Amino acid sequence: MQADFYMDRIHAGYGRIGQRLCQMHMAGIIMSRRFKDLTAGDLAKLPGISADHFCIGEERIYLHLSNQKKMHWYLAEYGPINHRFFGFFEDSSDGISSGFRTYDEILRFAKKGDLWEPMVDGDWKPLAAKEIPSLQGYIKMMICPPDNM
Repeated sequence: MQADFYMDRIHAGYGRIGQRLCQMHMAGIIMSRRFKDLTAGDLAKLPGISADHFCIGEERIYLHLSNQKKMHWYLAEYGPINHRFFGFFEDSSDGISSGFRTYDEILRFAKKGDLWEPMVDGDWKPLAAKEIPSLQGYIKMMICPPDNM
């Protein structure tokens, strides 16, 4: 049985409708939902922002967003007071970076049109950043930067 990051909340909060949504999700009918539709309670399930970001690649990625423009957001932590996420960010023009992004910075992409809309990956399972193939080269470079001589 597949378990989704948000299935417990949907099931508990919406009774029979939630049960039906869970069944549809398990059958693959519901693949993802819009980032802007996440509630404060959904985001509160992410670990809080920590000061310990010394072991790059060890961060557990709990939430994956993407859009049709091939942009990806791999989110590990969330600070509800300032609405900031810590994670890794990938797009074709800027490449991969890590650090902080605000809720509004991510949400702004939806205003550009449907192709830019960040969507939640409903099939995502939490894993360490170093286990995500598209991030492995970036993490390796950050751990052992090339010599500049």
